[in-house]
Amino acid sequence: MKHVVPSACLGWLLALACCSASAGQDNLGLLGAEGTQFGNTFYATTSGFTDYYTFRIGDAGSVSGTSSDGAPSGSSSGSYSVSGKDVVLTSIILGNAGFSQYYGVDLSIPKDGSLNTFSFASLAAGTYKLAVTGYVTGSESGRTSASYSGVIRTNASVASPAPEPADLALTLMGLAGVGFMLRKHRPAA
Repeated sequence: MKHVVPSACLGWLLALACCSASAGQDNLGLLGAEGTQFGNTFYATTSGFTDYYTFRIGDAGSVSGTSSDGAPSGSSSGSYSVSGKDVVLTSIILGNAGFSQYYGVDLSIPKDGSLNTFSFASLAAGTYKLAVTGYVTGSESGRTSASYSGVIRTNASVASPAPEPADLALTLMGLAGVGFMLRKHRPAA
């Protein structure tokens, strides 16, 4: 019994460490012009991570967005002193759902915490996957977590859903009513 509690605590700590370094995989659904948020929070230092975000666009067009790696504000784009954990994004890659074909790579992500913009053009309607790669630095003191965030949107037109049968019936009844009133008020010849 003496070994059960320490073993259980060690197992719990290993599971927590593995979860914080594992790749995130989220489905963002159908993108629109208003934008959809994505991001991740890390509680441990990692030498590298890749998070995947799957999404669909309804019609041909382009996808654009912004990302921020949460670096300390006012730090230079060279090396800087980090007080606590910091996420450093290294690339944003767009591919098809199976990642067997690539449509673009953004490698020019600022390391000073300023907003990054990315854009991928000439895309057909369909499902795509965005891969966000980076690493998490840390120090002995300071913040216990670090995160990055972003917004992705499309300028492709989003297919509107088919009208409900009740909506069609109501529209037809309204048109019939207007037609009946016009016929009733027509002057006699």
